[in-house]
Amino acid sequence: MGDNADGRLADGECSIKVICRIRPLNETEKRSGSKYIVKFPPNTDDALTLGGKVFVYDKVLQSNSSQEEVYVKAAQAIVKDVLCGYNGTIFAYGQTASGKTHTMEGSDLEDTVKMGIIPRIVQDIFNYIYQMDENLEFHIKVSYFEIYMDKIRDLLDGL
Repeated sequence: MGDNADGRLADGECSIKVICRIRPLNETEKRSGSKYIVKFPPNTDDALTLGGKVFVYDKVLQSNSSQEEVYVKAAQAIVKDVLCGYNGTIFAYGQTASGKTHTMEGSDLEDTVKMGIIPRIVQDIFNYIYQMDENLEFHIKVSYFEIYMDKIRDLLDGL
């Protein structure tokens, strides 16, 4: 596929990227002496090794990746495309306690270091809107779903 100079795809092209984020250990894990069992091959940012098996992704973000770095590498280009009129989806997948909420929401919505992808998306979208002509009207639709035990639940239902 033909990427543009800014890393985005040419019109009419579609791309799905799979990014693996290894979340930092939480305080309970640190106190109990938990260790990472995943290894990272040298000189690459797209693979990890687990149990002697190599897994390759479009990008691997190690546990020392900041929330901002995660946003820039996993979501920022999608937000830019959405602001150009395209649909965008960010799908967080993993077992319980694997870091989905840490990645998507962050540990503090008010702290620019600790906030996750969702509050950063909101900031970028509204910063964009505030820079536009005040006579323009914007319609924003957001979905936030949880799929758990084969059931889909709209987490924004009733808000």
